[in-house]
Amino acid sequence: ATRGEVAAYFIGGRYRLEPGESMTWSLVADVDRTAREIVDIRKALASPDALARELHHAIDESSREMDRLIAQTDGLQRSGDETLDAHHRMNTLFNDMRGGVFANGSRLPWGDWVDFLRDRNRACADRHQSWLESRDPDTWIDRSRLIDDTAERNDITLQRLALEYLPLWFGRRHGDPSRPWNAFNIRVRHADGSRRLTYEGNWRDIFQNWEALLLAHPAWCDHVIAKFLNASTPDGFNPYRITREGIDWEVPEPGNPWSNIGYWGDHQVSYLTRLLELSRSLDPARLGQWLDQPIFSHADVPYRLAPYDRLVEDPRRTITFDQAAHDAAMARVDAIGADGRLVHDAEGNIVHATLAEKLLIPVLAKLSSFVPDGGVWMNTQRPEWNDANNALAGYGLSMVTASQLRRHLALLGRIFAEHSGSLRIDAGVAHWLSAVTSALASNRDLLERPTIAPNDRRRVVDELGRGFETYRAQLDRPSDAVDVPRDDCLAACELGVAWLDHAIAANRRDDGLYHGYNLVQFTDDSAEVEHLPEMLEGQVAVLSSGTLSPAESVELLERLYESELHRDDLDTFLLYPARTLPPLWNKGIVPAEEVASNPLLKALEDANDNRIIESDVDEVVRFSARFRNARDLVRTLDELAGESTWAELVHAHRERTLEAYESAFHHHAFTGRSGGMYGYEGIGCTYWHMIGKLLVAAGECHASAVELGADDAVVQRLAAAYHRIRDGLGFRMSADRFGGVPIDAYSHTPADGGARQPGMTGQVKEELLTRRMELGVQLRSGALRFSPRLLTEEQWLKTPVTWHIPHREAIELPADALGFQLCGIPVVYRRTTTPPRIRVHTTDGVEEIPGDEIDGPLAQAIFAHDERILRIDVDVNDVG
Repeated sequence: ATRGEVAAYFIGGRYRLEPGESMTWSLVADVDRTAREIVDIRKALASPDALARELHHAIDESSREMDRLIAQTDGLQRSGDETLDAHHRMNTLFNDMRGGVFANGSRLPWGDWVDFLRDRNRACADRHQSWLESRDPDTWIDRSRLIDDTAERNDITLQRLALEYLPLWFGRRHGDPSRPWNAFNIRVRHADGSRRLTYEGNWRDIFQNWEALLLAHPAWCDHVIAKFLNASTPDGFNPYRITREGIDWEVPEPGNPWSNIGYWGDHQVSYLTRLLELSRSLDPARLGQWLDQPIFSHADVPYRLAPYDRLVEDPRRTITFDQAAHDAAMARVDAIGADGRLVHDAEGNIVHATLAEKLLIPVLAKLSSFVPDGGVWMNTQRPEWNDANNALAGYGLSMVTASQLRRHLALLGRIFAEHSGSLRIDAGVAHWLSAVTSALASNRDLLERPTIAPNDRRRVVDELGRGFETYRAQLDRPSDAVDVPRDDCLAACELGVAWLDHAIAANRRDDGLYHGYNLVQFTDDSAEVEHLPEMLEGQVAVLSSGTLSPAESVELLERLYESELHRDDLDTFLLYPARTLPPLWNKGIVPAEEVASNPLLKALEDANDNRIIESDVDEVVRFSARFRNARDLVRTLDELAGESTWAELVHAHRERTLEAYESAFHHHAFTGRSGGMYGYEGIGCTYWHMIGKLLVAAGECHASAVELGADDAVVQRLAAAYHRIRDGLGFRMSADRFGGVPIDAYSHTPADGGARQPGMTGQVKEELLTRRMELGVQLRSGALRFSPRLLTEEQWLKTPVTWHIPHREAIELPADALGFQLCGIPVVYRRTTTPPRIRVHTTDGVEEIPGDEIDGPLAQAIFAHDERILRIDVDVNDVG
């Protein structure tokens, strides 16, 4: 026995097996037991055979339960490629564990909805108490019934909360597990054994997993959109955490290195774009109906972004925490519930906004921080997209966000164009919209030039930034709503696309790749842009932006394989080109001529004062090793300025000394892990989530080329590029080559070893999207189409098999067929030479549909997990 020690246990033995014999063994960790349960276990150990039977029964039942869970999110497939089927199953499971699973298709338990409403807003629940008590808590109703019932009660708060309600379970709290908040918790049951419906996670992870979850449960798309929009702030950003209870934000914690306040804006437009695209594909009219309905809210995150001049002066220190606003929000939470974290007016009422306003605010925030031909300025103390580039927050410019914003603005333009008349938005937002539009329109002549001069760039940045500052200054006194002509919103979208297209073109490199991140340097009257080395995410973003033609897209994909981003050993890609860091002794060197020509540094050297510079035995001069950054140098200069010996020299040579320090370290261009570490998505690493994003982009480019009727040769080259990227993923490798279990997703693979950190990486979400692309399942204007163009030969079954799905009759799959799930329903593809045909098996019989598309009420029933639909058979004769 061990006491107070970490222990490891090894079991060894010698056994001889004759031909045909087998043996089994079990390793069991039965933990978190009470004293009574431990006594029961000790007694059970006395009967090992009975215990083994009980254990095997428990394993079998757990496996069946897991199959039932995975089947609810379309995780079961049967094709000729068993490795692909297993990989899809694991991707589905991991996505479920990150984002959760809907409790019962499109249905919800009434009692849980009532509990949710009381937790969020007790006053609203009290107003509707008799209605809430009109149903038994154990009653299950359809989601659409809840929306219809709440709409009839003429209460905006009730409508908002019904639209935001999500009955999810099974998901764990997620995010970086090294951070204290992100404990690995999966709490799926209450103390009484009943299912626990809840979710919690950081913004970046939970919405990306819900995007994939909605492929299996599209009926909940509107609710996820509402959750997204209601959590964003009136100045266009979002909090760190999303929970069933609402939102959460970080507060200052002195001494806690993980306590870092700042606005999260990354992934914002990209996630919202995909959610809006899905909504329009399910019901093209829904978003238009919401544009003028004030049923959305603003998150009252107590952060205050600095005035524009201070942003320019020090873009790495731009956010202050408003303790008074935080305390006021917490007081409201105590009084009414979690809705206390939302913006309230002076009378204590929740401020509601229309969809038009909620869509405009984040794009205006991004455009207000747009640096022409440079990207979106990352000035809110948080990184964009890739944590390995977190040091770019401040002087960094994101062309990644700029590219995604381009796609988003094009989509918003289509949404606004379909609306007739004016749009109702807050007067302050209307003035902000006018300021942004005016700045972009009055300087549009700059887009006629191939490059924009630094002084012209600074003028545009100033106009945009000051317009945003004016808007923020009036946020503490929300104004009345006004009617804004639809064409004003369209103009902002069209102008934004034009400026972003110019920026994307200006960031094309000589090798055919695109810059993903840049740096900005402000002087008195200019804004200089400096390019950083190529990065994979920059290529992914441009491919996803919608600005490239099919021919340009395939050219970029093929050039990637010729670039320094290509990794030969795995035939995949690095995040950034591999580089060798200089040794420590070559860092921070001050050239001898700089010391000699800087009277302050020369005097300090002569006085043997090592507070700023120091010499080694070879008389090489370096800046003091005590300095972590320029702020430490500033503090030391301030200290010297207070001493009569040095005051005059410091006054005369302060700026030159600071320039010498920046020249020695080039901290301005430091990116973070990507520039200083060889692991954890750093130097020489393949980041598998980004490879998944690249695969999605390649699949989208292929689909777009088919839709546009591009040349067959271009379409085939795009398909080839797609499959090469896919075959560079771990599940297409041997375990020895991959360095891990091939069917599992992993975080990253460094240059000097195998895959690292298995499990719930965001890669799983991307591959759920691409698997749907390969199967050719397309949603269009409320219709469902089956048009597989990316299926490969090995995926068709060579011999007949029986396919088992929980709670469904076994399905006999013939040769030249495959099976997958769609909204929980089995779909069987049969490869034929006859025209396309669909047969939908229902409890009422079989409905035969010529062609490859299901539309109308039948399609809507499929999206809603209607139990009357038993199976869908599709004859496929158009396989690419």
